[in-house]
Amino acid sequence: MDWNRTKTIFIWVFLILNVFLYTQYLESYNEGEKIEVLGEKTKIESQLKEDNITYIALPNNNDTASYYSGQIKNFQPSEVPYFANQKATIENDSKLVVTMDKPVKLQENGSRDQYTEFVYSYVNKGDSYTLWKLDEEKREAIFFQKVNNLTLYYNMRGYVKIYWNEDGRVYAYEQTILEKHEKLEKQKTLMTPLQVLQILYSNNLLKPDSKILKMNLGYSTIVQLTQTQVFAPTWEVRVNTADKTEEVHFVNAVDGKIVDIQNDLTEVKEEDLEK
Repeated sequence: MDWNRTKTIFIWVFLILNVFLYTQYLESYNEGEKIEVLGEKTKIESQLKEDNITYIALPNNNDTASYYSGQIKNFQPSEVPYFANQKATIENDSKLVVTMDKPVKLQENGSRDQYTEFVYSYVNKGDSYTLWKLDEEKREAIFFQKVNNLTLYYNMRGYVKIYWNEDGRVYAYEQTILEKHEKLEKQKTLMTPLQVLQILYSNNLLKPDSKILKMNLGYSTIVQLTQTQVFAPTWEVRVNTADKTEEVHFVNAVDGKIVDIQNDLTEVKEEDLEK
C-alpha cells in the first residue's frame, strides 16, 4: 500500500470537507442575518402601524456612500466674481454680500422654480446649490450647497440666501462656498430607511398620527471648525405631525447617531444694505 498517496488523499478529503462545512456555516449565518433583518423590519412596521404613523415609499437605491471633505473659500478682492448690475463686498473673508444696482424681477409663475432660476442666472456657480427653504412672509429663500450632488445641510460655509422686496424684485443675496471636494475613503455601508425610522421611533421623535413625507440622503458636517471640513452621509427625514407641523430630523447614515443641526445662518436686511 502506498502510504504517501493515501495520506495525500486523506488531506484532500479533509480540505474538501472543511470547505463544505464552512460553506454551510456561511449559508446558515447569512440566513440568520436575513431572518434577523426581517424580524427588525416586521417589528418597526408593527410599531409604526400601532401608532398610526404612515410613510411613503421609502428610497432603496442608496446602499453605500463615502465621507467627503471640502475647503472654505476665502475671497480676495481680485477673486470676487463679476456680474453686471451687482456690487459685492466681502465679510469675514468667506462671505460675499451682493447688492443689485437695479433689483431683478422674479418670474411671475407662482412656483419655486423662479427662485432657482434667479440663483442659476445671477449667482456664481449657482447650479451648485439647491433650494432648501422658502419664506414668502420674510421674503427670503435659502439654498444649500451640494456635495457629490447631494444636499449639504445647514453649513454656514456653503449656502446662498436671496432677498426680495414687496414688488417681487431681488435686491440682494449672500453667498459662501466650499471648494475642492474630495472623497476621503472607501464606500461605507449605510443604514436602511427602516433602521433610521427605528432610531427616531426609539428616541420618541416620531409622534403618533404622524406622516413621514420623504427621506433623502445628503451630508452633514462633522468637522467644521477648521479650514478643511468633513461631511458625513446623513438621512434627512421630513415628518408632518398630527397638528400639521412639519419636523425635519437628521440621522448619520453610517453610525445611526441623531444629528443635532443648528440653524446659524445670518440674515441681511434691506434697510441695512441701504445704510
